[in-house]
Amino acid sequence: MQKLTLFNPLTYKREDISFNPLMLKMLLAPKGSDSFILYSFSYTDSGCILKQLDSGTKTPLTKEEKERIEMGLSPMIREDENTSIPEGKYIFQQFPDLSEEKLLSTTFAAITAAKGGENLLYVRLYKENELECVMQAFRPCSQ
Repeated sequence: MQKLTLFNPLTYKREDISFNPLMLKMLLAPKGSDSFILYSFSYTDSGCILKQLDSGTKTPLTKEEKERIEMGLSPMIREDENTSIPEGKYIFQQFPDLSEEKLLSTTFAAITAAKGGENLLYVRLYKENELECVMQAFRPCSQ
């Protein structure tokens, strides 16, 4: 785990989709596709409970959007993008493999148990290349 600061929000088109269907969709998506699910989490006697609050997807960036970012300008927000991972400070963790929905509370045990911050967890799935999809977790932190 490490600290990460997002200077611009990662924006998405809201789509009501749970983890397993999103994972399958991302595995079939073109390179550069991006998605997220926002969870709130709490602990009970039986462990960590994740509750989905929001989700969204984004098609790969266009040439114009990539050029804008490469010039150091803030990313364009598309007309249909209505949800985001907001700018801010996060505890961040990247995972070597994708998980399954039923194993998420175990997969995210370290980041949800970390001290500080809100009990929110943004899970991002990003299609890095034709064969690989990366899973990342962002937990808001105050420092």
